[in-house]
Amino acid sequence: MHKKSTAQVQRFGQGGWLGATAIGNLMAGLISKFWDTLELWQSFLILVVMCLVSAAFIFMILKRLERASEA
Repeated sequence: MHKKSTAQVQRFGQGGWLGATAIGNLMAGLISKFWDTLELWQSFLILVVMCLVSAAFIFMILKRLERASEA
């Protein structure tokens, strides 16, 4: 966070960070349920696909993020 950010923006940023961490931990927990049934390469393939999906989502909203960071 930038030092000149308002308190509301700082809270929103911290909440987003904690929310993203929670979602990542949830996904890791869901994959661990299938650890015994899936082969190792399948588990890592699921992780790679989830990373690519999240990257695609970030690139889709990149313009909005840039506009929000300019203000």
